[in-house]
Amino acid sequence: MEQHVGKAWGTLKYRDAAGKEATAMLNKPVFRIGRLADNDLQIDDPYVSRLHVELRFDGVHATLVDRSSTGATYVNDQRVSEAQLRSGDRLALGRKLAGTEIVFEYANQGAKPSEAAEPHQVMSVIDHSQTRYLNTSLIRATQLTNAATVNRLKALYEITSAILAVTTREELAEKLLTLLFDVLPAERGVILLADPKDNTLRQQAARLRNGDAAQVSPSQTIVRRVYEGNVAELCLDARNDARFASQQSIIFQSIRSVMCAPISSASRTWGVCYLDNLTTRKTFEDEELEFLMAVSRQAGLALENIYLLEEQKITFQSFVTTLAASIDARDDLTAGHSARVARYSRSIAKYMNLPEGERRRIYYAGLLHDYGKIGTREAILCKPGKLTPEEYAHMRDHAKNTYDILSKIHFTRDMQDLPLIAAGHHENLDGSGYPFGLKGDQIPLGARIIAVADFFDALTHKRHYREPMPIEEVLELIDESTGTKFDPQVVAALKEFVRQEFIPNQRKRAEAEARRAQISQTPESGHVTGDTTLPVMPPETVMSPETVSMDPVPL
Repeated sequence: MEQHVGKAWGTLKYRDAAGKEATAMLNKPVFRIGRLADNDLQIDDPYVSRLHVELRFDGVHATLVDRSSTGATYVNDQRVSEAQLRSGDRLALGRKLAGTEIVFEYANQGAKPSEAAEPHQVMSVIDHSQTRYLNTSLIRATQLTNAATVNRLKALYEITSAILAVTTREELAEKLLTLLFDVLPAERGVILLADPKDNTLRQQAARLRNGDAAQVSPSQTIVRRVYEGNVAELCLDARNDARFASQQSIIFQSIRSVMCAPISSASRTWGVCYLDNLTTRKTFEDEELEFLMAVSRQAGLALENIYLLEEQKITFQSFVTTLAASIDARDDLTAGHSARVARYSRSIAKYMNLPEGERRRIYYAGLLHDYGKIGTREAILCKPGKLTPEEYAHMRDHAKNTYDILSKIHFTRDMQDLPLIAAGHHENLDGSGYPFGLKGDQIPLGARIIAVADFFDALTHKRHYREPMPIEEVLELIDESTGTKFDPQVVAALKEFVRQEFIPNQRKRAEAEARRAQISQTPESGHVTGDTTLPVMPPETVMSPETVSMDPVPL
């Protein structure tokens, strides 16, 4: 929505990383600052987020609000998420001691808060993971004064908070059943989820309060009715219920009280939650079924989130892989380079004990680290000889091009720093690298990892201007630049990867190729005539356990 532009209520005086001084007039009730051009104040700094902060003016006070930026926001060297501003306050976006520093001033003395006011009251923003939206419409309002109902509402909140935090179907099923057993008087419980491939219900988790969970077998009749009809069912005495008189599973297991609810969302039914008792002493009540329905509904929302996240990951993976392949395809000799660098980088991150989310981000940045070469002239990209100074300068531009192109993509929050990681693989620890001349810890760890992986792969594979180098020589060259160009911890992790994975896999591949060659030269082996030359091996050779696997060895 377009904002009214009026008289300026304040100013921002700033000096960017290049030393340029400027003043911005604050003439909107909400003034936005960030890296993108559609902000009211654009700051071209890789550490500043696309939309970093907002300055909000209510007619008397100005409040700074961090918009969940990737980097940090500081007021007078204190990190904040939200803070009321005073004249003379110093703001820093992304980095405390470097980058762009901004000084805030009110436009007139009457509008600014008293200088004698209390120090900044920093208001923390509640993390979204700590808030949950509950569908409690199924709990009757007339029961809210009942202590048991209040306890169930509390339990509903706690269960919902727990299940919405999980990231896999398996974990959700196990946690859901465990939490339900803490609240409901069930002797047995089963969570069945529909297989995404054929929509068949499969048991995902089972529990027996006293005994082996393997003995739990739900009534298929009840499960089917609930799943297909998307309705919950409560049976106080299943053995004497006329609807199930012919069902052997109920008779043989002596199932008495049963309640079953669909695990569903607005888009589909994901499965069912089944609880039962084998004794008449423990019968379920209507309120307990309503509670189970509310919990199952939240579980359905959680499953939908898991499904959408998986779909998003698959889409993102195919998108990034296609972009990387399009660059590598420009030159036959570099085909597969981006994929190898991504795999090596992920392995190095593993040996550095980085969390899985960080490894994934580094992997994708590795796939896209050379995407800026889309703007590199092919004659230079494929030149067999040494580059001239002008050609080398043009080739160097690919790192900045990578950053500029990837910065225009709306990455998810956990991937927002991917452009800087991908573009930073030519930065050096001593600050002599490019495109930004970052130094030491200013270089993202992911970029330092990709730098080593990129160097290792480039030298161990053939290029237009040279043959591949032996691994030992490549590692010696890396050692010579450790501490000046390369991070020592990253180099140590690379050597572990080379020793434990790269060299053993190279040997396996060489042995497999040697066996293939030996088999193809065996006199007894026939060959299919025509265009194909695949060896026709006798049946005993095909069946023999000594036959070499034709599966490629992963690197």
